[in-house]
Amino acid sequence: MNRPLRGHRDDAGITLIELSIAAALSILVMGIAVGLFASAAKSQNTISSRTAASTSAQLTMRSLTQGIENASEFSIQTSGSDLMLVARTAGSGTTLTWNCRAWYYQASTSTFRTTTTADGTKILLPTAAQLATWTYLAGGVATDGAVPIFQAAGQNLQVDFVSSVAAGQSVTMKTNILQQTGVAASGTCY
Repeated sequence: MNRPLRGHRDDAGITLIELSIAAALSILVMGIAVGLFASAAKSQNTISSRTAASTSAQLTMRSLTQGIENASEFSIQTSGSDLMLVARTAGSGTTLTWNCRAWYYQASTSTFRTTTTADGTKILLPTAAQLATWTYLAGGVATDGAVPIFQAAGQNLQVDFVSSVAAGQSVTMKTNILQQTGVAASGTCY
């Protein structure tokens, strides 16, 4: 004879309480995973913005350094709050050639641009249309407090600027560049 055992119950399923606890734990784990993913994405965006600002600031600094270190002369010109640095620079070929090179900081757009002309072709303060044809170097650029971006001290050029990044972060660039000595200046570029 088969008799049912007392106190025996069928444990093949789960109770509503167990299901609720499992759902709550799953939601908690998914919430933590989404939070970590969002944090990682935000960090990546910040790193990407900072890297882009740093790269363009370094490109500008490298351009200025190469130009001024190979210059026979340079001059800083102002137009309101805009600055233009013009230099007569030596080329990099086996035969010594000279060209005129300029870097322009436009305060209203916070940008750096550059242009190069043949030696003897003076570079004057550009109009807005002319400046649009110059090569773009960096954006989000500003002065570092009350210090001008370009300052001349004899054959030494002091460069000091801030390249801004999203969320109030910035990259500060400061250097002193010494132009080469022993080359006679001719004043043909400005």
